[in-house]
Amino acid sequence: MNTLLQDESLLIGSREEIQKLATKDSARILVVSDSHGAYSNLLLILRQFGVASDALVFCGDGICDISKLISNAVDEAEIKAIIPPVIGIVEGNNDADLYPVRNVLSDEPYYVQLKVPIFNVLEACGQRIFFTHGHRNSLYLGTGEIISAAKKSNCKIALYGHTHIAVEKLGEVFTINPGSCFRPRGGQKPSFAMLNLTKNIGFECVFYELSSLGSKPFFPARTF
Repeated sequence: MNTLLQDESLLIGSREEIQKLATKDSARILVVSDSHGAYSNLLLILRQFGVASDALVFCGDGICDISKLISNAVDEAEIKAIIPPVIGIVEGNNDADLYPVRNVLSDEPYYVQLKVPIFNVLEACGQRIFFTHGHRNSLYLGTGEIISAAKKSNCKIALYGHTHIAVEKLGEVFTINPGSCFRPRGGQKPSFAMLNLTKNIGFECVFYELSSLGSKPFFPARTF
């Protein structure tokens, strides 16, 4: 269960759970982006997949929904129970770099500040995962800048958002955009992704179309 406290790495969760994730034999990383205030959609995803996930990576534009999630979880056990043990967040072009969240440790002060970085790195199953929103990486010209940034951080997987279009690109760095869980583009439906990792073997990504009746896998565009 997530402690709802921000670690010095700016990941949300206990240091023990963050280190445990880094060395696990297998892990499921829930990848969500661009909720843009649709808190109910974020909650729907977590109710369907949160308990079975080892981490949540939110790729920006909707940090208000993450702060609401954390604040509500302080008093609502049902919400806290569906939040993965580790959360990674990054700032989107419609986000701020600080957000108020309920103070888990005390009522004084009632709120504390959640720090939101432009990019971060999550370690899972011995693999380093770079994640950012992408609005500063010339995404409409391609993923070249994100790939370069991932390489500089010694990562072979990169997660991003911003374009609202689910897509994966195979190559030296495996890039994944989960699409938008609220405002999709390109004729897609609201979506998110699950990154499955296995230590010393590799990884795969499954994309889901969001539905209150049960989200179902779909195959977005794949480029090489």
